[in-house]
Amino acid sequence: MKRKILSVFLLVAICLSLTISASCAENFVYDQADLLSDWEEAELTAKLAELSQANNAQIVVATVASTEGEGADSYVEFFYDSLSLGYGDNRDGVLLLVCMDIREYRILSNGYAGTAISPGVIDDIGDTIVSDLSDGDYYAAFDEFAYQCSYYLDGYRNGFPFNFFRSLVISVVIGAVVALIVVLILKAQLKSVRKQDRANVYIKRDSMRITTHHDIFLYRNVTRRKIESSSSSGSRSSSRSVGGGKF
Repeated sequence: MKRKILSVFLLVAICLSLTISASCAENFVYDQADLLSDWEEAELTAKLAELSQANNAQIVVATVASTEGEGADSYVEFFYDSLSLGYGDNRDGVLLLVCMDIREYRILSNGYAGTAISPGVIDDIGDTIVSDLSDGDYYAAFDEFAYQCSYYLDGYRNGFPFNFFRSLVISVVIGAVVALIVVLILKAQLKSVRKQDRANVYIKRDSMRITTHHDIFLYRNVTRRKIESSSSSGSRSSSRSVGGGKF
């Protein structure tokens, strides 16, 4: 019974808050908490519509004044499912929900977007917007959210391995730092060594005699391996990811 009452309340509140489109399915901004000015809402709606179309996934921002006693995790799923957000049979899309009564935000990604924007990626996106949410600069937070979603969705659709690239960069940086430390230590230990113009000082007289030498290359072995992209086959996995925190 409580779920039915909450469902009716949510749908009525959403329909009353629509100012841009008469159809709920076509909306990208649900500002029930009235955090945005009319100009900001219009600008954000236009941007989300453009990015959603470009990435074949509906990117939505919603704010609520109260969750009516529901937890943020269950509320964001209820919000997404009640309005049937997302494109296509898998309902591909991403939703940012800001709950003002409990000062929490949640990001839900569904369909192929649930794979592209995994829980780890959701944490990364949250890190980029949480300070603006805390400062009350909601438009900046929503604008950054839109950019981050488009970045990861576009990368996934084009087969760019974000996690691999990030791990590679971290490994290279750590390796470079360790190598630099080792070189500096070795350099410090060689202060007593003077530069020599010739190698005679290191050779014991008559200890070695080279009469002739040859370099012979017998064969060459080259190994090539094709790296398959998860999205190159044309099939997309469908999943759902939810994450977020306080602000």
